[in-house]
Amino acid sequence: MKQKYLFLLLALLLVLFVALLYVDFQQQSAHENPKNQILLRKIGDELLRSSKDSTSKVLPIQKIAAKEFHITFENQLPITPDSLVAIVQRNLNQSSFSKDYAVQVLACSTKKVVYGFVHYAHAKETIISCLGRKLPIGCYTIAVQFIPQKTIFSRNKTIIIGSIILVLLVLLFRIGYKKKTKPIPKSATGETLHIGKYDFHYKQHVVYYDGLKIPLTVKESKLLYIFFTSPNVIIDRNELQKEVWENEGVIVTRSLDMFISKLRKKLDKDSSVRIVNSHGVGYKLEVG
Repeated sequence: MKQKYLFLLLALLLVLFVALLYVDFQQQSAHENPKNQILLRKIGDELLRSSKDSTSKVLPIQKIAAKEFHITFENQLPITPDSLVAIVQRNLNQSSFSKDYAVQVLACSTKKVVYGFVHYAHAKETIISCLGRKLPIGCYTIAVQFIPQKTIFSRNKTIIIGSIILVLLVLLFRIGYKKKTKPIPKSATGETLHIGKYDFHYKQHVVYYDGLKIPLTVKESKLLYIFFTSPNVIIDRNELQKEVWENEGVIVTRSLDMFISKLRKKLDKDSSVRIVNSHGVGYKLEVG
């Protein structure tokens, strides 16, 4: 896979990872939103008013857990399930809380559930029963528990995030580990470089063997210099192509093999110098 596509895939995975974190942050921040806290108090206020009580207080909202809140009252009150369902749905629809939630009416003395319903964003999953049966006057706590909305991300968040992190690490390793050949320093282009019994003059694109001048093409010179910087080390063929043809647009795979073949013939006078093919990987210059 070309490096630019690796970077593109890396960017897409990062966007997905950030989106997952953002969704999770949004759900967490909703529980601290002052507007949402006021809407919870408003539920308590409207319940009192529906029972003709305009003087009793709604006590401070209690946060029991990360996604659970309790609404409590100063005095006893009757509760009509029909009114409770309507009041809760109307107020929570204005909030940024999850639209999936469970509401339970708890008896203060026993903490037992005397009424409850479950609301989901998808109406087919909503469960509401026992409407029309008024609860007697008593001390009640309204427990509201928000359910993380059922998306592919929330159901499999740990697996998805873990997989993304693993893929990111693999891609980063592949991009970062890729062997880099040394660039040709300007200071070295006029120097005589020794490869076995050959004297290599990069700037003049020529090698000498025992006084015999062997001319090289520009690309052959580039290839020989790359091999010179990493003797006896396999160099990935994609890296060789990139270094030699990087400014020429489309790279023809066979071009590399052709230039390697020509370079081999020009270096066949010293048996201690060989360009060896590592099938499917690349080439290395053996000197010794």
